Amino acid sequence: MKIVTSDQVEPRPPGPRLPAEVTSFVGRRHEVAEVKRRLSISRLVTLCGVGGVGKTRLAIRVGVLVRRAFPDGVWLVDLAAVTDPGALVPAVCAALRLDDVPARPPLQALIDHVRGCHALLILDNCEHLLSDAARLAEALLRSCPRLRILATSRQALGITGEQILWVPSLPVTGLSVTGSDTGPGADTGIVAGDAVRLFAERAEAVVPGFTLTEDNRETVERICRRLDALPLAIELAAIRLRALSVHQLLARLDDRFRL
Repeated sequence: MKIVTSDQVEPRPPGPRLPAEVTSFVGRRHEVAEVKRRLSISRLVTLCGVGGVGKTRLAIRVGVLVRRAFPDGVWLVDLAAVTDPGALVPAVCAALRLDDVPARPPLQALIDHVRGCHALLILDNCEHLLSDAARLAEALLRSCPRLRILATSRQALGITGEQILWVPSLPVTGLSVTGSDTGPGADTGIVAGDAVRLFAERAEAVVPGFTLTEDNRETVERICRRLDALPLAIELAAIRLRALSVHQLLARLDDRFRL
């Protein structure tokens, strides 16, 4: 039997990695700072908002920025495909690489696995398992004093100690594109909100040379407003520039979400 003394800590296996960001993260400076602040004072923070508003991307971004504060890792559990409440705990176990679960109940095995961990658990897409996700979060927080949870959901989990941050749509106007920014429109002095900047950056990726100008800025703003400034809708619309101009895209947005 291997004996671990008080001054010799058994090394933990490396935690799951967060998915790499394959596109630039645009805006959300206030939200990022606020989530970090709330995580510093609360053990459960829930990002709430409508579908497509960017809750997952914000949670992952925060996870990347704070991971040094959690020596045992930042773990992401995507619950979008989990439809059976009975599969919730096994899904978390799988994400945490707890594959060899002994004869104990899965929840107890999970608690024992993370009990001493100083870690951040991101529970993503909780809305369709709201009550079960709430019970799981409460059980983990009660039994694992160094664990913190960042959840994303269209509704709050509704448990004691939860800090709720509603994630808004991106602003369409109000920010000046300056030399400190990168991407289409930088160094032009064009005033553009984060929604417009997101559209311009994604448009440049599919149409090399696309630039935000005074001639197309108003059209892009109107496109973003038609899409309620939702990041997912904006990114999907920008892809259509492979076949359409921004003016043609705007003209077809009467049936916006179908497009």
